Amino acid sequence: MHIRHVTLTTGHARDSLAGEVSPSALARAQAIIVGFASGEVSEPTPVMPGYSVTGRASGRCLVATVYADGPPSELIATIGVATHSRCGASLWRNLHKWGRTPVVTDPTRCPPEPWVAVALDEGAATHEDAMHWLGDFERCLAWAWVSARGVNR
Repeated sequence: MHIRHVTLTTGHARDSLAGEVSPSALARAQAIIVGFASGEVSEPTPVMPGYSVTGRASGRCLVATVYADGPPSELIATIGVATHSRCGASLWRNLHKWGRTPVVTDPTRCPPEPWVAVALDEGAATHEDAMHWLGDFERCLAWAWVSARGVNR
């Protein structure tokens, strides 16, 4: 099984295999999404001090937003994870509308689920250190969400 990983702002896409995420990283990401399932919460990222993640679960989809803690707080990226087409197509289109940074992917051409997509925001340009760990963090959240939903494809 794989998860399609897409960066909307660059168009870069690749398949992520479950073995890319260590059990300890998966456990940390699962702890974060447990809070998201009960409503929108904000947690420090387990990867890097000075950043936080806010998220919300809706059905079989998850939206997480990564911020550089302030002052002032800056939006770095919005991450969407979809495990079912019922919410996936809508989430895909919405990810193309959120944020102020242009995207190059097509909002009408959603990849097959499961997928994780990220829209980098303006804060990404001023927080280059976040770019070193953000892709891995996206995959960890995605695999934690997929495993929590029992998705097999």
